[in-house]
Amino acid sequence: MKKVKISIQGNEFLIPSTSIQKCSYDNETYVQMRAKLCASIIKQYVKKNFPNLKVWAGSDVYSGGSSVRVEVCNEDGSQVNPIDFEKISEWKSILQGGSFDGMYDIYNYREDSPATDKGTSMKYFPSYVFIENKPKWGSVEYWINSYNEYKENISNPNWSEMVNKINNKFGGSFLEYNKTYMTKREYDNCSKVLS
Repeated sequence: MKKVKISIQGNEFLIPSTSIQKCSYDNETYVQMRAKLCASIIKQYVKKNFPNLKVWAGSDVYSGGSSVRVEVCNEDGSQVNPIDFEKISEWKSILQGGSFDGMYDIYNYREDSPATDKGTSMKYFPSYVFIENKPKWGSVEYWINSYNEYKENISNPNWSEMVNKINNKFGGSFLEYNKTYMTKREYDNCSKVLS
């Protein structure tokens, strides 16, 4: 698939050429900012500006809207420092199509006219963009972070039930205790790190 470069707020991104559209009634060229494209843009931003972080990005399209989900973390699954996470989180307001007003139970669409740095209009944004400071569920980083949290709480009385189960039923193996929550591939990947 052919890719083209666009620039948004001083950052360059490669996007599918099919995202560039022409409006049939006024011949205006615009970038169609669908959820999948917005997920890709945020992922590209993180990889370029924070190469040591892990990032996952996905999108969902459903009746009445669409959404983007992004998770970021350090290589060990721990949270990204607040300053870097704040920079990443700014993409929510850049790429989200509006906001939900719970008081009136309505979705308010953005009223500005966003454009690329070269002035090409950007239209049809996802309804919601969720950016979370945590590893993706099931990833090796998720289980490393969970294991580190477990190790920190071994002597915590609130964790005694879990610690006892791991010690008594699973021979002290955190990995075996959590095996039922993993796919075979996840288990194999985690066993290389947590064994």
